[in-house]
Amino acid sequence: MTTLSEQNIATEVARIMKMNNEELRRTWRTLLGKEAPKWNTKILRQRLAWEVQALVFGGFTDEAKKMLRRARIATAKNKKIPQPKTCKLPPGTRLSREYRDEEHVVVATPDGFEYNGQIYQSLTRISEVITGSRWNGPAFFGLREKPRRRRKK
Repeated sequence: MTTLSEQNIATEVARIMKMNNEELRRTWRTLLGKEAPKWNTKILRQRLAWEVQALVFGGFTDEAKKMLRRARIATAKNKKIPQPKTCKLPPGTRLSREYRDEEHVVVATPDGFEYNGQIYQSLTRISEVITGSRWNGPAFFGLREKPRRRRKK
């Protein structure tokens, strides 16, 4: 195996996809310093390709690990998988909403959301600035259904 870098990662993953089971197990041992799990060839290829990319680009964030753990526990108990409370969008994502005949544009940044030259931590806060009242920010920008009001009985 060559020294891994961002430049040769695609070549290395392509090479892994052509390996037989024995080659995969040998590469796993060399790369990760332990024996490969007893998985079939297809799964070993996919997992080894992921491991190679994780070595170069980094693995799961702590937040992603927590989400996976919660999902695993919920699934084991046949419960609904908990959804994170925050709205995470890739930096550069542009959201647009027309409100009272004026278009409002928000851009996701690594630090939050930019609106009118200011950075906000939540879409909810931006929707409050725009409307003057409390809104669910992701619902205001069309990212999820608007919450239904409960009827009083």
